[in-house]
Amino acid sequence: MHPSAIVYPAIAMFFLTAALIARLGYLRIGAVQRGEISIRYFRLYTEGAQPEALQLIGRHVQNHFEVPPLFYAVVLFLYVTGSVTPLAVGLAWLYVASRCVHSWVHLGRNDVARRLLVWATSLLILAALWGVLLVSLLEAA
Repeated sequence: MHPSAIVYPAIAMFFLTAALIARLGYLRIGAVQRGEISIRYFRLYTEGAQPEALQLIGRHVQNHFEVPPLFYAVVLFLYVTGSVTPLAVGLAWLYVASRCVHSWVHLGRNDVARRLLVWATSLLILAALWGVLLVSLLEAA
């Protein structure tokens, strides 16, 4: 397996995040144009309140800058240490898939119990990726 195979899931994760950011921007512009929120709100996010739909997607986008950076980090470490294996690539794709499901749940019906289950699953997958890296490094030592 070529080591660059681990980069493709990171690229997919980037495009998921970028699509969510674009959607957030689109919804914010529309809300301002419809008069649902003042553009001044976005100066400090303190003047008034934003519609629930904006609050939801804004929080979801913020979530993509909390745990997912640990995914990008482990992908980089796996690549630079020569620790890319089929298992690591499979787990990386599984992580991206779980984050897609998380987005679907969070931005869909927003069933909190289901969202927590999907989020916890993605966290376990991420922990497994870090475990693959650790085992690889210990075996090489």
